[in-house]
Amino acid sequence: MRAARQQMCIHLSVPEDLVLEWIADEEAQPGYLLSETVLTNIIDLYELALRDRVSLIMWQRYIDFIASLARSKDTDVQDTATAVLGSGDGILLVLRRAIDATYTHYLQSQALWSQYCDYIEQNIAQAANKDRNELIELLQAVFLERLAQPHTGLEDTFAMYSEFTTKYNEAHYEQQMVEANKMVSNTRAQCKLRDSFEDSLINSEGSWYAYAQYIDRLAKDKRTNPNEISMLYERALVYNCYIAEIWTEYISYLDGAFDDKSIALKTAHRAIRNCPWSGKLWAHTIHFTFVQAGK
Repeated sequence: MRAARQQMCIHLSVPEDLVLEWIADEEAQPGYLLSETVLTNIIDLYELALRDRVSLIMWQRYIDFIASLARSKDTDVQDTATAVLGSGDGILLVLRRAIDATYTHYLQSQALWSQYCDYIEQNIAQAANKDRNELIELLQAVFLERLAQPHTGLEDTFAMYSEFTTKYNEAHYEQQMVEANKMVSNTRAQCKLRDSFEDSLINSEGSWYAYAQYIDRLAKDKRTNPNEISMLYERALVYNCYIAEIWTEYISYLDGAFDDKSIALKTAHRAIRNCPWSGKLWAHTIHFTFVQAGK
C-alpha cells in the first residue's frame, strides 16, 4: 500500500485530506514512535503535503507532531526522534519554516506567528546571558518584521511589541515605540486597502475573479511585497487548483517578480501535478528546467 501511494505522489498532487488519512494509517501502527522507518514516512508525508500547497492547517499539524516528539519523556522515543530529525531544535526549525511559508497570509498567519514568538520567549526565560541577549535581539527583529507586514492582527502585534519592549528594553521604550508607531501607521493604511478585498473574498466562495481583482490592485502598489501577491495566488489555488490558466498566470508572475527562477520551476512542477493535461504548463516546466540548468 505504501509503495502504491509513493508512486501516486510522484505523478499527481495528493489532496490534503487524503494525506491526513495516510498519516493516520502510519500512526495507527503499534509502537510507531519507536520506529525510525515509520517516523520518517510520517515526516515525508507532511513534507509532501507542504510541497504541494500552502496550508496553515498542515503546518499546524506538523508543528504539533514535531513538538510531541521533542517533549516526549520517553527516552526511547527521544532517541528515535533524534536519529530521524537530528539533534537541533526541531520545534524552532519547523516554526521558522512555517512562518517563512505563511507570514503573508493576511487573514490566517497570526496564529502561527504568535506561536513562534511565544517559543522564542520561552527560550529567553531559560537561556544563559549571552544566548538570552541573542534571543532578545531575534525577537525584536521578528516583531519589527511583523509590524511592517499587513495582517489582520496588527493591533494585537503592536500591543505585544509594547509589552516586549517594556519587559526587555524599558530604558529605550519611548524611542522604540515612536519608531514602531511610524511603521505601524503605514501598515495600517495598507491594511485598510486589503480589508475591502478580503470582505469580497469572503462572499465570493473562492471565485478566481475576486482573487484576480485583489491581485491586480496590489500589483499596482509599489509597496506590496511580491510574496504577498504570491500568497494570493496560493489562496486562489486552494479553490481552483485544476484550472491550468491560473497556474500559467501565476508562473508568469513569478518569472517576472523574482530573479531566482527556481521558484517558477518549482511552481511549474506543482502545476503539472495538478493539471497534467496542460501542454502550456508542460512547456513552462521544460523552459524553466533549461533556464535553471543554464542552457
